[in-house]
Formats: sequence, structure tokens, C-alpha cells
Amino acid sequence: MNVYKVYSGMHGHCMCGCTGKYSYTERGAKEHSPGYQPNVNERSVKIITGKLLRNSNTKREDDMLILEQNGRVMVAWFD
Repeated sequence: MNVYKVYSGMHGHCMCGCTGKYSYTERGAKEHSPGYQPNVNERSVKIITGKLLRNSNTKREDDMLILEQNGRVMVAWFD
């Protein structure tokens, strides 16, 4: 599983980035850029992905891992 982007933010809000944060890997920033200079943070991607993989409540949908708990949502996109 090659995770290229993660999001961590408030549950129940949009995921535009106003109540959360996107982090990209170097590869993800090059291949899946949102059209502006994204936040490249390999460490954040690794930490959030680890939390998602360790939690039994994480859902897998297509190319995403999603966890909603304690008022937060975490998502990892992979290819």
C-alpha cells in the first residue's frame, strides 16, 4: 500500500482544509498535487497511516482508509 496523502481534521465539517490539515509524501506532492504547493510531511503521513492501520474501526473504501472517532476524522489515500 503506497499512501500518498493524509487528512486529519474535525468530524462533521467539510474537508477543504479549513478545520484540518492535509499532508503529502514527496511522491504524492508531485503526482497528486492539488494545483498549489502542498504540505509535504512524510512523518505526518506515516503517523496518521499507522493510526489508521492499527485501529479496528478503520473503514476501507476504494483507495481510502477512513476513521471517524472522538470528533475527528482521519483519511489516507493510497494507490
